[in-house]
Amino acid sequence: MRTEWILVGILGFGVLLFCGCNRAAVRFYGASTDFPRTTTGFASKTNLPYTIVVTMPVDRRVEHHGEKIAGTKWKACSTDAIIDSQVPSFIQQRLVEELKASGIFAKVVTQPTGPDDIIMNAEVDAFCSQAIGVIYLRVAGMSSLHVVLKCNGKTFLDEKFEKVVTDADPEYTGSQLAFIQQAMRVTMADSLRELMKNMLGKIENETTLLRKSSI
Repeated sequence: MRTEWILVGILGFGVLLFCGCNRAAVRFYGASTDFPRTTTGFASKTNLPYTIVVTMPVDRRVEHHGEKIAGTKWKACSTDAIIDSQVPSFIQQRLVEELKASGIFAKVVTQPTGPDDIIMNAEVDAFCSQAIGVIYLRVAGMSSLHVVLKCNGKTFLDEKFEKVVTDADPEYTGSQLAFIQQAMRVTMADSLRELMKNMLGKIENETTLLRKSSI
């Protein structure tokens, strides 16, 4: 019996070493809450008289696996803490919520309403999390969105926005005692929040310039 427990211990340690590059493979399911709802708190300086149409984002994550995110050592990965098929609709929902709360536009919708609508197309290049380490674990959430805004068929914003948040960063809103899966979810949500904060500022600036050029 003692020999069997020793073998089990060795096997378990081997699994940890094997998964040390990404402890996301070893998760504690059922130990997390729903995906965190974090907000940017971004408030526009002015309300622009446009309707923006937030189309369903295109999932391009598979095409960008292994790419470094936001100039960091962290790379786009295949692991995430929510169901893959939900990612485009989840991102669209968060975009709509943040755009409405920001007050940049007069109206935020998901279906076209007229020829003067601003169309927002987005590609999800990365939205995932990793947990790296054996004894000392570091969790990171990463987001990368390629956003294109068009008005009357003309592109006035075409930019990629990226952000990585680890459980050691000041932007992290979770607990250091969180289970792995929950820490993964929190870092993902935090990275998306910080990305959107930067994105909203850029959208406000570019749309204001568009407005001035059309007057």
